[in-house]
Amino acid sequence: MDKLNAISVFCKVIETQSFTQAANQQNISVAMASKLVSQLEEHLKTRLLQRTTRKIVPTEAGMLYYQRCQAILLDLSEADSSISNMSTSLQGNLLISVPRDFGLLYISPNLPKFIELHPNLHVEIEFEDKRVDLVAEGYDLALRIGYMQDSSLVARKISSAPMHFVASSSYLEARGTPLTPDDLEYHQGLLYKSSLNQVHWQSTKANQIQRYKIQSKVVSNNGMALLEMTKAGLGISNAPDFFVKDALASGELVEILSEYKQKPLDIYVVYPNRRHLPAKVRAFIEFLASLGLCENSQI
Repeated sequence: MDKLNAISVFCKVIETQSFTQAANQQNISVAMASKLVSQLEEHLKTRLLQRTTRKIVPTEAGMLYYQRCQAILLDLSEADSSISNMSTSLQGNLLISVPRDFGLLYISPNLPKFIELHPNLHVEIEFEDKRVDLVAEGYDLALRIGYMQDSSLVARKISSAPMHFVASSSYLEARGTPLTPDDLEYHQGLLYKSSLNQVHWQSTKANQIQRYKIQSKVVSNNGMALLEMTKAGLGISNAPDFFVKDALASGELVEILSEYKQKPLDIYVVYPNRRHLPAKVRAFIEFLASLGLCENSQI
């Protein structure tokens, strides 16, 4: 039995709750993953997992063994990273998840620079708005935009994006310009699909969390699509600065309710909690810093 490989597979099964996902992450067959875990149980003379048709649950002994083995595997990974960091370029795989539109606007055009700096590092980057499970799905890090919830992940804020209510001149000429948030109730909204469309006004006018009413002309989970519809005069949208700054500068869009300052939309890099930051993850965060996204490049 390859004990280290068996331990690695066992830990992946615990984290993913699936032999299939664990096998995929280890690049082995499901049958081999099951065999390695069975051999490990036979070696320890202890059942580590309770298997049912619906789920896989660690036994008390299995959870204790996982906690001890996880620390060992992390130490080994960090040891590999420290050695790789001594060489001129990093090696191995780096799996990243980034929000689609933000990633296409700011990460994709600059990614060749990062790859050129680290030619021996294999980069897999997914442009997807859904929130992936970093641990279960094997991601090294992800970019998240919005208001972070408590989790076991390490979250480092890299930037903040001001929010703007915007519309085209043609729309405002036809429907009038809202002067207060209450006026939005009488306008057509182009809304990003998120929880409650809640706005935090930060000004002497309304320093409190305040929901606003607006008729939803269109609801979408794609910010760029909403931007184009706003330019076309279909309604008012509430969007982060990185989507609308060029359109505001060119005059294609006009900002409204600018005196009602909203809470900025924060941008974070998140990664699994580890005692030491892997060199490849550190390298990508430094890459983000070089793009001018980071408020503080001290990592």
